[in-house]
Amino acid sequence: MGGITNEELLRKAAILLDSLAAGGKLNPKQSNRFIDYVIEETILKDNARIERFTNESLQIDKIGVGRRVMVPHNEAQDPGIRRGVSTSQVTLTPKAVMVPFEIGDLFKQRNIEGENVSDHVVKMMAKAFANNWEELYINGDTVGAAILESDYMDGGDSSRYRKDSLMALFDGWFRLADGGNLFDAEGANVGLSVFGGMIRKMPTKFRRNKKDLRFFISSDLASLYFEKLATRSTPLGDAAAGGSAHAPFGIPLVEVPLLDLLPPIVQHVTLNGTTAAALRYGPISSVVVTKSTLDTAPEDAYTETTDYVVDYTAGTVARSGGGSAIGDGETVKVTFKANPQIVLTHYQNFISAINTAISIEKDRAIYKKVDQYAIHASIACEFEEDEALVKGINIGSSI
Repeated sequence: MGGITNEELLRKAAILLDSLAAGGKLNPKQSNRFIDYVIEETILKDNARIERFTNESLQIDKIGVGRRVMVPHNEAQDPGIRRGVSTSQVTLTPKAVMVPFEIGDLFKQRNIEGENVSDHVVKMMAKAFANNWEELYINGDTVGAAILESDYMDGGDSSRYRKDSLMALFDGWFRLADGGNLFDAEGANVGLSVFGGMIRKMPTKFRRNKKDLRFFISSDLASLYFEKLATRSTPLGDAAAGGSAHAPFGIPLVEVPLLDLLPPIVQHVTLNGTTAAALRYGPISSVVVTKSTLDTAPEDAYTETTDYVVDYTAGTVARSGGGSAIGDGETVKVTFKANPQIVLTHYQNFISAINTAISIEKDRAIYKKVDQYAIHASIACEFEEDEALVKGINIGSSI
């Protein structure tokens, strides 16, 4: 996705502070324009279903048929069999989010745009909202990863950890994909063998129309794949070297900029004695072990070797021998990096929901001489059909 100029940003967001409805709630036209802008800024555009809703939750009806509806027929005879459809629902329960910020009088006075800078800052915050929304529906995990407080807020502690409460709001697509079909690449580097293996793992009925399928892949992993292709003395290699898009086996690659090459993973595990507990993936890297009750108050992490030991190749963690601060039978939070991952699914299988009751509220802090703002929204994400996706795991990251 290309960049967006300030002029385009102002035009597309089109939410001027002096035109807001009473109480800061956007009118329907403004709300839809805001949502359109947010979608434009993420990989959602052309790669997912966007559901706009007004209720507290959203139910999406699913309808399907059995494996076979056709039966043999003999002349003038009732086959005695009737086929029907199966119905079910996907329920999304959106979570409330907010973007709080302030604009000081001195900043407005010294800025070249003067009073107009407030409108500009609001649009910038709307763009940041889009980035954070994308990060959440990609990397969300309700277990809540441990992150350095300094990575969460300016001036935070750079050696102590807190729970990433934003990413813990709901499970994102790459976490939800664990409930689909898994293809273990067993360390094989990204290439046609990985893409082919993932396709074969997809149930046949969902892979008939390849033009509607997508490989969702991190930008770094896609770059490695293109670099591999570029080493070939073929037209395909020349195209890859020139940056041309490639569709393995006719299925387009969609680069996901906010998906890390080595995705962040978190899970709670119970450590008994010194027996190694297997993590969800392996190999792993960048392991941090904290109390499972970690919340918003910063805490020290446990110490590797002293409190626990890790087998990075096997993807296991265990209590150390005598002297470990981790109690026998204690459940801990393990945050780590896994090998690259790819999701293969129908582009309409991704569901992203946002409530149209969006507000941008403004208040005045007279003693601080600042204008205070808050963008309020409710969002959620889900898959329509778990069976219609394949998650590729343990993919190598070398050429």
